[in-house]
Amino acid sequence: MNIKYIGFPIKSGCNVNGADKGINVINKFLSFDKIIDIKIYDNDLETVIKNDLKLAKCVNEYQNNNYLPIVIGGDHSLAIGSISGSSSNNDNLGVIWFDTHPDMNTNKTTVTHNIHGYPLASMMGFGQKELSNLYKNKTKVNYENVVLFGINDIDNPEQDLINKYNIKNFTLDDINNKGIQECINEAIEYLNSKNNKIHLSFDLDSINYNECPGVNVPNKYKNGMKKDDAMKAFNEFINNLNIVSMDIVEYNPLKDKDDKSLNIVKELVDIIKNKGC
Repeated sequence: MNIKYIGFPIKSGCNVNGADKGINVINKFLSFDKIIDIKIYDNDLETVIKNDLKLAKCVNEYQNNNYLPIVIGGDHSLAIGSISGSSSNNDNLGVIWFDTHPDMNTNKTTVTHNIHGYPLASMMGFGQKELSNLYKNKTKVNYENVVLFGINDIDNPEQDLINKYNIKNFTLDDINNKGIQECINEAIEYLNSKNNKIHLSFDLDSINYNECPGVNVPNKYKNGMKKDDAMKAFNEFINNLNIVSMDIVEYNPLKDKDDKSLNIVKELVDIIKNKGC
């Protein structure tokens, strides 16, 4: 399958400046097929909804033409758009959420009120209906088809949802204790047993802050996966799951040091290209 790279420089899901600047930097080494123009509206929620709707339509269109859409942002609120678009073409869509945060808060449970903390909850049908019903009026992802990978910075309401619905998850402690390869194998086996079409959403803040400082909201404990482990997992997911859509999010050049995070984005893109999608 051929790839279409979509630039989505949104920052309205987060109260940190800089997420909208990453596309201009990345564009120096990656030729985007489309960069979506982000329009700013009266409030952040309206801005996210109206721009994510454009993204959902774009992802849907590319998939209908047999392309693999890869969305690069931008804050993680963009996943509301990318998953909404992908799920319209793929019933029983699976999601691997590669992130230090579960992003499973809602407007009722959030402390920060940052929308980039809502996307996975929204896609499972929780929270505001204008988010969960974006593009198509339906639940986008069944919680049984979700795998959380690398999570460590978890709010209590998010943990409650994980426990209540028994959502498959691999915490940082799991990875450190069981080993990265065993966790990768288990995640792949689980998702392949549930479905054969997967959306991969990769947040750079899943990686240890010392190795990847250029992110919007680092893990509050200033830890995370080793970069080499994250790259290994990303590579194996790409090669052993039927990925039909993808996000790479939360790169913030204003917070980067010595281009460490930019170079990680380059490595991720190289992995994708080497697979020859």
